[in-house]
Amino acid sequence: MDYCITYFSTAAESTTDQDILDIVEFSRKKNARLNITGVLLYINGSIVQVLEGQQLAVEDVYKSIKADPRHTNVRTAINQPIARRLFSHWYMGYETLTTQQYEEVSTIISMDPQAESTPDAKDSVILRMLKGFFDMNRRQ
Repeated sequence: MDYCITYFSTAAESTTDQDILDIVEFSRKKNARLNITGVLLYINGSIVQVLEGQQLAVEDVYKSIKADPRHTNVRTAINQPIARRLFSHWYMGYETLTTQQYEEVSTIISMDPQAESTPDAKDSVILRMLKGFFDMNRRQ
């Protein structure tokens, strides 16, 4: 069974838009080697990212993200097994969002670990919503 970690973070003040693009390109290559898929959404220094793959690989990548000085205030939203990958065709999907779009995503993904505690509930509600949100905004 695959595993998913979704988190929010804040980019360090010194992080530029070009730094973010460099991180995305590096991560795409690394994730392809590790068979990790997902998406990163970025707006004005705020990040939400979904990582999917084998549990140990996803946890290792997340551990390195939490240790990366370019990320601050890393907050886990989802950390659990998933029935299937929702971003299986992206080693690192990427989109820059408007402030309003980021706030919408932030309010939809619950930060309460007691909310929707079953993997299927989160898989079918939160991750599908995030994928739909990403797909809809990618076309605009």
